[in-house]
Amino acid sequence: MSSIVPKDNLIDDLYLHKYKAEEKMRQLIASTEEHKSKGMVKTASSQQNTLITLFTQMLSALNMSANQGDVKEIISKITDSNNIKQASIQKEGRERRDDIKIVSKHIKDSHYQVDVSKDIIKQNGKEVIMVSCYARDAYLGRYLIKRNYFYTLDREKSANNTYDEIMVKVASIKDRYYNELIDVSGIFTQIKKVLDGVISEIEMKEDSLGTNVKR
Repeated sequence: MSSIVPKDNLIDDLYLHKYKAEEKMRQLIASTEEHKSKGMVKTASSQQNTLITLFTQMLSALNMSANQGDVKEIISKITDSNNIKQASIQKEGRERRDDIKIVSKHIKDSHYQVDVSKDIIKQNGKEVIMVSCYARDAYLGRYLIKRNYFYTLDREKSANNTYDEIMVKVASIKDRYYNELIDVSGIFTQIKKVLDGVISEIEMKEDSLGTNVKR
């Protein structure tokens, strides 16, 4: 029996996963701005601490974490009005997108695809950079590793370095597989190690390597 929906018209769930991650960041920015606008005074340390606590709780609720730097500084950068001015200066070549395919050497093994992208998330005139890496097992038809890393505009160079690092290291894993230095079961383990080593101001981790599928 033929499928009702032609395969060519199927939506790649990569865009759905990325959309959900972007929406979480927009929600974080909007919530931070809202609380900051409700009377936070720079000299009032108690109000600053309240905002930091709310920001940290919001991160946790969205399955995100601040991995580097002072949370107070991150909040300031995200909500800074200069964010808009910086965004207008940096226009050319900001968004990037690549994929690395690892075709299995044996019929019993699946093919793999790693999608890497750099996107600009916009919310109320503010911008945050998101570098994503999603690794999919084509046999299972779903992404087993999903990582999103977030950077404020002043750290766009770091975002580009992260993008390049992921591309180079995943390509190296592909080469090691074809040169029989690692077997097929080691591909995702090695990719996870690479992604675990990435540092960003805010990180969203949604990886799931647990599968005992028999091929």
